[in-house]
Amino acid sequence: MAEAITEIIGAEQLDDPLVTTGGEDFHFYAVKVPNLKTTMLGLGCGLQPGLHHPHMTFDRNAMFNGIHILANAVLKTFQKAESLAAANAS
Repeated sequence: MAEAITEIIGAEQLDDPLVTTGGEDFHFYAVKVPNLKTTMLGLGCGLQPGLHHPHMTFDRNAMFNGIHILANAVLKTFQKAESLAAANAS
């Protein structure tokens, strides 16, 4: 994910990883299945007054960075899997 973030919006936008439950259910999957990779991506979209608030607002344009970052991460994952498969086949 760090590589995808850096390529899309630059290294200066990458922050140190934060380990948090985040109040999201996926944290519990990661606890139950230690090899499962999970992530939360913070986009810095000026969310007000807070997540899940009925009147929350945010900069919707920030979602485009998130879309590009996640798509890049997926492509990189597939490329790495293909490289590993090719190496194992030889």
